Amino acid sequence: MWCHNVPWIVFADLKDNKTMSKIYFEDTYIAVIPSYQETEKHKHSMLHVFVGNESLRMDGVTPGKLIILEQNVVHQRPEGDISFFLFVDPTSNFADILRNDYLKGNNVFSSDEPVSSFEPDKAGIRAFISLKFGESCFLRRENIDSRIGSLLENIDNYMYLDSRVTDIAGVLNYSESFLTHLFKNETGVSLKGYLLLRRFEYVWQRISAGEKMTSAIIEAGFSSPSHFSDTCRKLTGISASDVLR
Repeated sequence: MWCHNVPWIVFADLKDNKTMSKIYFEDTYIAVIPSYQETEKHKHSMLHVFVGNESLRMDGVTPGKLIILEQNVVHQRPEGDISFFLFVDPTSNFADILRNDYLKGNNVFSSDEPVSSFEPDKAGIRAFISLKFGESCFLRRENIDSRIGSLLENIDNYMYLDSRVTDIAGVLNYSESFLTHLFKNETGVSLKGYLLLRRFEYVWQRISAGEKMTSAIIEAGFSSPSHFSDTCRKLTGISASDVLR
């Protein structure tokens, strides 16, 4: 799904240029080791997993070292010492495991049981996920309509970066209403929302490769830097400059 074989992307925090955030893209999740301490309230189509070095505190949630949020839940960054957090692809086996084994129909899961010891880096985070949630977390769902599976693969390869939903429907010879209904039914997320996530991810990837932010933003299909900035704040609760500086 996400960017393959991309190194850690390191961003400076505006409040303290000596501290850095790190982000890594894997097939079914994005891992972030944050330097920033606060975010505005926000929501997005991905599930969240927060792992703390101590009990994390979030409004309306029992404190815990492991907090899991369903997609589209309004939230802020938990208070406390975060080891790392994950954005989980809602179309993946990982999302199904979180929903079936932890959330169980609820929007939030919290546990204060001790978290296994690991290094908070790329390999350590992957090892933690494998131990805690199982190896199938790294796979896409198999029981998905082949038409949507093919479309997801193309979107994940950035084939439709600058396309609208109506454009994609035309290419596939479907009506827009049929395609949007089928995609939402198979993935649990809107096609428009999924396209937006991939565009946002693309900007991160290109900047990590040394491309200028403005050109990456336009390539990704955003109408302007301000459009991208608004999207960043909506999805992450912090400004684009905080994320990408």
